[in-house]
Amino acid sequence: MMKKITLLIFLVITSFTFSQNWTTGTIDLVPDTFTVKFDINATTVQVTLVAPNNVGFAVSPTNDSYGGSGGMGQFGGDDVIFYANGAITDRQQSGGFMQPILDDTQNNWAIVSDDNNIPSVGSRTVVATRARNTGDSNDFIYPASVGSFTIIWARGVNADFTFHQSGTTNRSGTVANTVLSNEDFQLNPARFLISPNPATKSLNIGISYETSRDYNLEVYDVLGKQIYIDQLTSDDTSIDVTNWRSGIYLIKLSSDQSTQTKRFIKQ
Repeated sequence: MMKKITLLIFLVITSFTFSQNWTTGTIDLVPDTFTVKFDINATTVQVTLVAPNNVGFAVSPTNDSYGGSGGMGQFGGDDVIFYANGAITDRQQSGGFMQPILDDTQNNWAIVSDDNNIPSVGSRTVVATRARNTGDSNDFIYPASVGSFTIIWARGVNADFTFHQSGTTNRSGTVANTVLSNEDFQLNPARFLISPNPATKSLNIGISYETSRDYNLEVYDVLGKQIYIDQLTSDDTSIDVTNWRSGIYLIKLSSDQSTQTKRFIKQ
């Protein structure tokens, strides 16, 4: 009876923790070429951008409605996430085809990871974070609830961006819908990937290993019992899960900077 009560409490706490995150899921801006995903919790937003690796690109969240034509110049003054030549900056729409102008206050975005030729040759995956509400009147406040907002986007003609061309493969707009997410995420400058998920034999852990830091990996079952612990010493680690019972596990990565937890399913 005690085990059942413990399990129930653990599942309720776990469900509550996971339910406090929202996601737009991956949104195709240009199919198989340019995508964006926003993950949001009460304090933080994380954006994942996948685009061609030879151009700069920009994404602008706004509460304005998209008119079905035009691009970054449609709403002058709105917040812009701008990437060019390995740097991400906080900008505002300038009302034209040129680069969005720099925010005159501060850059609130920080790059978590910038991977070239990921997920495929010729593409780039950029992950960045900032506060959900920065307190800056120039910045968009991301919804910490189920809802929607408009995304205006453009990609430049070169790595500097310089300007964007017309045509729906170069600039357009869409609506992002936020839903409850089962994935937990933290503001953390180190990547934390688990795959495959679900798995039957091996679980692969991917991090951005730095020799100056300690990375501790812990695994807990649904009863809250620790079943695995290890210190990671490389970017990639494989764990044999063959003898683990089928079910849900929590994979916890801790460093001196922060802690992340992901849910893993053993089949």
